[in-house]
Amino acid sequence: MKRNWLWPLLLTLLIFALIVGSAIYMAYKSNQAKNTIYVDDFIKNQTIIIEGKVAQHQATYYLKPAKNDPVKVHVKEGETVAAGNPLYTYRAAGQEGNTELSLQIDNKRVEKEQIEGQISAYEERLSEATSEQSASIEAQINWLESELTKAENNISILEEKQKKQEDKLGALTIKASQAGTILDIDDDQLQSFTAVRQDKPVLTMSTGKPYFEGYARRGEVELLSPVMPFETTGDQPVKGSLTKVALIPRDELRGKSQGVKGFLIEGSLNKADGLYIGDRLSIAVHPSKKDHVWLPEKYVKKVMKNNKPEYYVKKVYGSDKSETKVTVEREAKQYVLVTKGLSAIDKLQAYKK
Repeated sequence: MKRNWLWPLLLTLLIFALIVGSAIYMAYKSNQAKNTIYVDDFIKNQTIIIEGKVAQHQATYYLKPAKNDPVKVHVKEGETVAAGNPLYTYRAAGQEGNTELSLQIDNKRVEKEQIEGQISAYEERLSEATSEQSASIEAQINWLESELTKAENNISILEEKQKKQEDKLGALTIKASQAGTILDIDDDQLQSFTAVRQDKPVLTMSTGKPYFEGYARRGEVELLSPVMPFETTGDQPVKGSLTKVALIPRDELRGKSQGVKGFLIEGSLNKADGLYIGDRLSIAVHPSKKDHVWLPEKYVKKVMKNNKPEYYVKKVYGSDKSETKVTVEREAKQYVLVTKGLSAIDKLQAYKK
């Protein structure tokens, strides 16, 4: 009777022991996996995702307040302009006189050419004239030469007046500070030229190429630096590289004590086809690379020797372990930047669980 229940009990205890042992072994392996890394895999998988959008720098131009006349616009929306191209000109008294001066100068130049033609004709006659005719021809040439001098002087005077008019007009002309594309011309703002305040830009133009703009958290921004490559997430990834990693959160720059304290991140894009300003983007940045590995602090041991820090990592070779000294460039929150002493094939074990 006793033997009938003894064997099932032993079998149950054996199965229970196997289950518990398996659970303990799996927990050990899982804990070991959480506390060991292969350097090459770690570099490839360490990723910072930053949410942002497609942005573009813009230049805005405002009207001077309380003008008597509307401005004359020289560009249209969608037009590409070079630096120095005129955008719009303020009207002023005397602008019409510039056209009149141009006509006067043209007339004087025609008059000068006619006099020069007459002088040439008289000089040709003089070469064939008799002595009695020469005196009369020379007198006519002298008179024409004096008229030519007067014409040249008049042209110079008119050209100087024209230059002054053009300089005055140039001072009233607003020019593009840099190359770009005209994004918007506000017609309503154009008509408010008499207003004593100009709160809106009359003209907005884009400058430079579209770029990525986003914000990173404190723990992320410490691992980032300009020139780091990235790739957008999505079906058709766009590559690029970071161009700006802000050192001050935006709320501090704006003097705010509340809100999202994000650090501004900007990056160049290798192409803008199919992208529009304001499109949402996510970028994946890999902060670590060869000889620039941001290890979690639990994998690095810091020892003070002669008031100087020394850093060590625990490398695993099969069942053997060895401490190796490494070079650390700097420390961040929960991370340490190792620049020497690691290779891609190294397997590391954490000092802290």
